[in-house]
Amino acid sequence: MSAVDEFPPQPISVLTAELVESLKERAQEVLSYLVKTNSITKYFNDAASLSGFRNVLGLTTQGQLDSDLLSKPDELFGAYHDTVSLTEYSDYRPFVSRFFEEPCKKSAVENLMAPGMPFFIVHSTGTSGGSLKCYPKYRHPEHMSTSTSHVMKASNPVSKNGGKNCIVYSLLGRQMVTALDTDGQVDRRMLVCLMSTGTVRMFNDMIVDRDPFYQTLKLPNNSSPLAVSYIPNYRSMLLVHALFAVQERQLELINTMFTTVLRDFCHTIGNNWDTILDCIESGKIPDLEGIDHVRESLERYFKADPKRTAELRTLDTKAPGWFTKVWPDLHTVFAISSGPFVMPVPEIRKYIGPDIPLNTLGINCSEAFLALPYDQRDPSLYKVVGSDEIIEFLPEDAPEESQYVTQTWKVEVGKRYEVILTTRDGLWRFRLNDIVEVVGFDPCDGQPIIHYVQRRDGGFRVANETTTEDQLCQVVLSASESLGNVSEFCAAADYRKTVPRYAFFVELQGDISTSASSAVAQIQAALFEQNDNYRREALAGKIGTPVIRVVRQGTFGEYREWKVRKDNIAAGQIKVPTVVFNHEVLEFLEERVIEEFS
Repeated sequence: MSAVDEFPPQPISVLTAELVESLKERAQEVLSYLVKTNSITKYFNDAASLSGFRNVLGLTTQGQLDSDLLSKPDELFGAYHDTVSLTEYSDYRPFVSRFFEEPCKKSAVENLMAPGMPFFIVHSTGTSGGSLKCYPKYRHPEHMSTSTSHVMKASNPVSKNGGKNCIVYSLLGRQMVTALDTDGQVDRRMLVCLMSTGTVRMFNDMIVDRDPFYQTLKLPNNSSPLAVSYIPNYRSMLLVHALFAVQERQLELINTMFTTVLRDFCHTIGNNWDTILDCIESGKIPDLEGIDHVRESLERYFKADPKRTAELRTLDTKAPGWFTKVWPDLHTVFAISSGPFVMPVPEIRKYIGPDIPLNTLGINCSEAFLALPYDQRDPSLYKVVGSDEIIEFLPEDAPEESQYVTQTWKVEVGKRYEVILTTRDGLWRFRLNDIVEVVGFDPCDGQPIIHYVQRRDGGFRVANETTTEDQLCQVVLSASESLGNVSEFCAAADYRKTVPRYAFFVELQGDISTSASSAVAQIQAALFEQNDNYRREALAGKIGTPVIRVVRQGTFGEYREWKVRKDNIAAGQIKVPTVVFNHEVLEFLEERVIEEFS
């Protein structure tokens, strides 16, 4: 794990005996804690997937442990490995659904997945187009929350020089779950929200009942008041963040979580530059959708600054890296830029220049915190977190059964695995459905260093081939320059002709290149090179020549805004799927196609 201003040692390819023993001991410690803590829960006592484990542990009908295995961590881990089967969301849905019954009774959900009541309920972003998944999230002791604590402090640091941070996140949720006690009185309210929202709230103890008070605050190290995080409209939220950020000359850090959101933020500033300057000069916030309920709080902190405006009017907004002139002290930008999120980076560099580090905070999914950045010089390099959860690995090419699951000290460099999670929040050997490749081990503590590859089910097919998300990304990168530099893309099956083919919806940084027509042949050649099965099926006439469908500029930003509105999802964490199956999303994209090459 590397800090922003330091670099770690080179990963090693083989673990020493001491590191193997260290990894074993830590995994056993975490399991012992989870068994002792979560064995009182309704899920642990009722789930079919844990019946064998319960029998070995000697769990009584009252949920009390009666086993000497707790004093034998090695044997306890062996029993866990041999008896706990793999689980999927369908195993948890009947339990989680109790939160959404009317009325929600505290007695039905207390000690459900972990002890006590959750602080919030996380929902997935629904990127794949499937139904949303929800998981209760609980507050845990500090020694079992080291990763969260590290990320929260890194994401919003306090500057020694009085500099400010622009943190783009939402504090809104999809809905509220109200749990009632035996007298029918409100016991607590739990927000159903994105992981980033809930994590910020829980780390800062921001209960929903005090939201009207929070909306009046402005943290000393932030450019924007908290009220901005209560704006539901995506475009309005970005523009108001831009107003406060541009007004703040001492801005040192920008955090948008993903490069796609960062790209939207850059566009918001660039496309509304004159409006932003007029607002700063007058101290007036424009009429924007979704801000009426927080306008008073926003106006309290947004004061006229003619001097700052005059300074900004002298800047050349066409110059490369002009954001460094807006903010001379800007030194760090946080936005995930690995995998498909690498596409917007060249365009972002036009705004922030070549020297500002583009860092990541880690891989944090709805189910758990998976990994921290290992070396900020390589944004695709992550270190598995082994301090708070049990992270295991199922070889990608192995049968999908628990007996083939392996541990951190047994994985092999160069091999790909599906991640399996046993968590503080009550998931047991949960299939994350994400594929990672092990590239080495941290020589300090032995934890695996990984590249995130793709979702296990992330590829698609139109014949007898399967093309993965990673392959699709490499294919588009191969033709990006010929097209005119691709900022974002997604792929879909195209059945408009007799022979099905791949369709690539691409948004470009600027105008379509004069060499764009040659990109079709480049994409076909790259597909042949990346995927032998695709090549065979194409040569057999079962797959047609791919089609490139250029969408108008701003389309993917419009998609994020549309998704926020349609699904009532908080702004700031919307991802466009690499492969699109959803017909409604396809219609949205097709309406914005401006040119096609085939």
